[in-house]
Amino acid sequence: MKKSKKNIFATIAVLVVFLFLALIFIGNNNSDIIQNNLLFGSINIGGMSKTAASEKILENYNEIEKQGLKLQYGDKTINIPDRAAAFDADLSYQNFHYDRGQLEEFLLTYKRPNIIEIFWKKLFSRHFANINPQFKIEENRIKTAITEAFPESLNPAVNAAFIFTENGIIISPEKPGKIIDWDNLFTEISQRLNNFDQTVITIKTKTEYPTIYSNDLKGLEAEANSLSTNPLTLTFKDKKWVISREEIASWLSAEKDKQQLRLNFETEKIVLYLEKEIAEQINIAPQEQRFEIKDNKVSSWQLGKDGFELDNEASAAKIVEIYASTTEAKTIELITKIIPPATAESFDIQEIIGTGHSNFAGSPKNRRHNIAVGAEALQGLIIKPGEEFSLVKALGDIDASAGYLPELVIKGDKTIPEYGGGLCQIGTTLFRSALSSGLPITARQNHSYRVAYYEPAGTDAAIYDPWPDVRFINDSAKSILIQTRIEKDDIYFDFWGTLDGRIASTSKPVVYNIVKPAETKIIPSDELKPGEKKCTERAHNGADAYFDYTVIYPEGATTTSEQTRRFKSHYVPWQEVCLVGKTATSTTATTTDSLTATTSTSTKTE
Repeated sequence: MKKSKKNIFATIAVLVVFLFLALIFIGNNNSDIIQNNLLFGSINIGGMSKTAASEKILENYNEIEKQGLKLQYGDKTINIPDRAAAFDADLSYQNFHYDRGQLEEFLLTYKRPNIIEIFWKKLFSRHFANINPQFKIEENRIKTAITEAFPESLNPAVNAAFIFTENGIIISPEKPGKIIDWDNLFTEISQRLNNFDQTVITIKTKTEYPTIYSNDLKGLEAEANSLSTNPLTLTFKDKKWVISREEIASWLSAEKDKQQLRLNFETEKIVLYLEKEIAEQINIAPQEQRFEIKDNKVSSWQLGKDGFELDNEASAAKIVEIYASTTEAKTIELITKIIPPATAESFDIQEIIGTGHSNFAGSPKNRRHNIAVGAEALQGLIIKPGEEFSLVKALGDIDASAGYLPELVIKGDKTIPEYGGGLCQIGTTLFRSALSSGLPITARQNHSYRVAYYEPAGTDAAIYDPWPDVRFINDSAKSILIQTRIEKDDIYFDFWGTLDGRIASTSKPVVYNIVKPAETKIIPSDELKPGEKKCTERAHNGADAYFDYTVIYPEGATTTSEQTRRFKSHYVPWQEVCLVGKTATSTTATTTDSLTATTSTSTKTE
C-alpha cells in the first residue's frame, strides 16, 4: 500500500512539473502578443499582437504628421506642418517627425511574459507600464517659423544706458520686455506628440527683466562722460571702424568698490560687439591650394593663401588696456589669427581609390547650375591623413556671391526664393565616394522622403547648414585628392590617393514598409490668380531601407581586420503639395488656420 501511494505521488509530481514546464513553454513562445497593461503614449496596446499594435501606432503617427501642430498667440492661429515643401527636393525638410525605424524591434521587448513572470507581476505590480514614443523636434526651425509668424510676441528688455546729447549726458531708463517662453512651448509640443494630442497649443510669454537699471547709473554721468570722451578708431590693415561715444559708453558697467559704485569697461561686452559688428568683415577662410591630375600626375593650379580670424578676446583686452589708460584719441590695431592653408608637400597620390556617382536627369536649369558650382567648390581639395572632412565646411557660404541660383520654398501662402537647391546631389555623390574608398563615415543623414535623383533608396545623404552634414575621416596613411567631373546627367567624384589593400563593399539596399502618401495638400495663395494651381511637390511613397557597408583591412592594419556597419534610412510618405490662387470666398476662411509655417534658417540644403 505504501509503495502504491508513493507511485501515485510520483505520478502527480511528474504531471505538475510537466504542466508547469508546458505553461512556461507556451508563455515563452507567445512572442507575437504584447504584455497587458502597456501604454504607448496615450494608446493602450496591451494584449495586442505586434502587428496590430504597430499598425495602430503608425496610424496615430500619420494622423499627427498629417494635421501638423496648431499654435495660437492672441487671436491668431498658425499650423506648423511636419514638413516644409519646396520646388527643389533638397530644400524640403521636416519640422518634427516620429522615429519609426526600430518600432518593430522595440515592441519585441514588451512581449507577453511567461507564466512565472505573470505571477510575479501580479504579486508586485498592477499598474500600467508606459512607453514614450520616440520623436525629433527641429527646435531652431520651429522657433524661426513662430517668430516670423508672430513678430509681436518678441519685445526684449532694454537696459538703462547713457545717451549723449547737445546738453550733456543723460540716462535712458530701462524697460522690461516679454519673450516667448520657449521651454514651456517645447514641453507642450513634446506632450502633444507623446500623447498624440491635436489640441491647439497656446504660446505663452514671460517677462524679461533688464540687467542694468537707471539707479545703477545715477551719479556716474560725469565719470561716463570722462571715460568715453576720447575718440576711438579700430583698424585692421586698410579697414577702419570709428566707434561712437554711445557705443563706448555701452561697454561700461557699474561695480561696487568699497560701497561706492564705479564704472569699468567690461571685456565681455566688447567681445560681443566685435563678434557682431566687425568679425565678419575680417574673418576670411584660407584659400586652399587646388590640385588636378594631368598625365596621371598631381599638379597645382591654384596657390594657397592665408586666412584671417579676429581674436575677439585678445582684441577686447587690448582695447580695455589702451583706451582706459589714456586721455587722448586712440587708434588701436585689432589682433587677428593667421590661418594657413594646407601645404603642398609630397602627397604621394598615385591612383584612384574610390569613385562615387549619381544621376540628376530631369533637373531644372537652376538646379543643374548649382550642382556645377558645388562640384567646382570641391574640385582639387586635399584631405590630409587623419583629417575629418566636412562637406558643409568645405562648401562655405551658399548665396549669390558664391555663384548659386535660388529655388522656391513655400512659406505661408507665398513662395520665397532660397539658395541651396541641388547641393544634396553633391552630398550624395560624396557619401558614395567615401563608401567606395572604404573610409569611416562619421556623419550622414538620409532625406525626409525618397527622391528620384538619389536612387537606389537608402544610399542618399542630405546636407543643411549646420546639420545634417556629410563627414568622413581619411584614416589612410596618405592624402586624398578630390577630383570632380560632370558628364551630361551624371556626376562623379574620384578620390585619388594610394591603395593600401583595404577592400570596401556595400550590399544591395533592402526597401520595405512601403506607405502610400496622403491626398494632395492644397495651400491657398495670394500670389496666384484665383483658381490657378501650381504644384511644388510630387507624391512619394514612404518606406524604410538599409544596406550593409563592409571594409576588410589588410594584414597589419591598426584597426580590426573587418568592420561592418548598417546604414538605415526612414522615408516619410510625401504628399503632393499645390498652391491654388485664393478666391473671394476662400480668402477670409483660410486666414488663421491655413498658414503653413516654414523656416529659412540656413542657406544649405537638406
